[in-house]
Amino acid sequence: MIEEPTSGRARQLPVFHCPYCGDEELTPHEDGWRCGACLRAFSVRLIATGVQE
Repeated sequence: MIEEPTSGRARQLPVFHCPYCGDEELTPHEDGWRCGACLRAFSVRLIATGVQE
């Protein structure tokens, strides 16, 4: 069972690969992730679910 977050911020789930280089050496960084291979930091945000109102 997945619980809904109680605050305005959603729970951050792990990312499996870097969107820039594809490497899997990722570590949490501030509000996102940092790639150990290309040294880029990025975040992932859900903007829609595809459900129509």
